[in-house]
Amino acid sequence: MIKHTLIENLVHVSIENVDFSYRIPLNKLGNTVDWRIGEKDGPDIKIKKVSKWTLQLFTKKVALDNYLLDFKGVIEKYKSENSINWKSTFLAVAVQNEYNRLKETSKEADKKSSEAELISTLKKKYKLD
Repeated sequence: MIKHTLIENLVHVSIENVDFSYRIPLNKLGNTVDWRIGEKDGPDIKIKKVSKWTLQLFTKKVALDNYLLDFKGVIEKYKSENSINWKSTFLAVAVQNEYNRLKETSKEADKKSSEAELISTLKKKYKLD
């Protein structure tokens, strides 16, 4: 479970026994972004109006996926009026984490997948386009 406190307009979030501790400015907690998955100037996947902080915090360590709903609760507690599309946010986290995993797997494989192949695989798997 994510622990959270509000101190001087900063939301402190942490997970016990995990290297996960952040301070997020209250006024930025509900910020959205159009998320782009893929290499610069290459094929990509775009997902709109996702939680900027959720993507920043939960696409680095895949094992933290189970805390997504807790973090959603934190945002909704402190920034209940936001324009975050949570369905898109959870999709973006899943796709980004899968993309990261595929990139790592491809680096070690004998036959490396191209960026276009990776993006195509993700679009099919998650029924995007």
